[in-house]
Amino acid sequence: MRRIDRYLAGEFLRGMLPVLLLLGGLLGFLALAEELEDVGKGQFTTVTAIRVMLLTLPRILIDILPIIALLAALIGLGRMANHREIVALRAAGLSSWRIAAPLLLIALALVVAVFAARTWVIPDWERSALQLRATVLAETRIEGESTDYWTRSGERILRVGDVRYGRIPIDLEIYTLGPDRRVRSVIRAARADVIDDRRWLLHDVSLRELDRVLSAPIRHDRLELANPLDSERLASLIQPAESLAPRELIGYIASLEANGLNSHRYRFLLWQALSLPVALLAMTLLAVPFVLGSPRTVPVAQRVALGGGIGLLFYLLEQVIGHLAVLYRLDPLLLAMTPDATILLIALWAIGRRSR
Repeated sequence: MRRIDRYLAGEFLRGMLPVLLLLGGLLGFLALAEELEDVGKGQFTTVTAIRVMLLTLPRILIDILPIIALLAALIGLGRMANHREIVALRAAGLSSWRIAAPLLLIALALVVAVFAARTWVIPDWERSALQLRATVLAETRIEGESTDYWTRSGERILRVGDVRYGRIPIDLEIYTLGPDRRVRSVIRAARADVIDDRRWLLHDVSLRELDRVLSAPIRHDRLELANPLDSERLASLIQPAESLAPRELIGYIASLEANGLNSHRYRFLLWQALSLPVALLAMTLLAVPFVLGSPRTVPVAQRVALGGGIGLLFYLLEQVIGHLAVLYRLDPLLLAMTPDATILLIALWAIGRRSR
């Protein structure tokens, strides 16, 4: 029986390899095309674009891992079905649940690997990609081995000591230059909340006008300020929320709520990340009834087209639900878990029917 389990698991993994190569190549090409648009800005080269793409591609692949698992199971089990091996297993007394068990174990192992990657690996790689972009773009630099970030946008020079949770700049200094290129004012703040692309909310602020004689610093507990960075430099400083580790998202949500800011989008992203294991298990199991229910030989391309269609619909459904949840501030837990739980229930019901 263990030999059968190993064989089923091996077919699942062998089916995953071409899917990873195909989708990884396609998504990597699209990500590289986007990065190549920045070639020529500062010291950003084609090699830099490739390095940034390689650092960000794993996070993209993890996001679509449930679809990869569905296609892998359809290809692996479909190959066995075409060789009448599934029929032989059923004739030997193996139920649908028993055939699905090795796939489920592989999916659980992938869940553990994904959790470890999203907690310890992916955030660091995303930060490395941001730092790489920041160091090669014009007028932006990282101070040696420190975390200090310097950039200039128009008449403002910004220094950021560090970025907490990947999205909260701390230990800020904003220098405003006058027409004569001398520093006209200095703003120092303990931290900043990036409200949106246009506004920052500074905390524990000290403002000093240097063009006034004996000007004393003006202090504010909070100060709303126009975003001192353009969209390009902001993107090189602030980490995408989708790439944050769950613990970083939790900390960021707590920080936003402590300061009375809207955290709904980030709570939805947190629950969406936590629902990925459910989606991975559901899509893996969903392939089993499709293979067991077809006694005739089915071309691999037809199975891939079926899996691709289901995966695309699933992805679009998640995207639509995500936008609706954020737009109308619907319950993030319910909306994030509903598509995955629905697919899981359908898969369990279908496998149960095939076992009769």
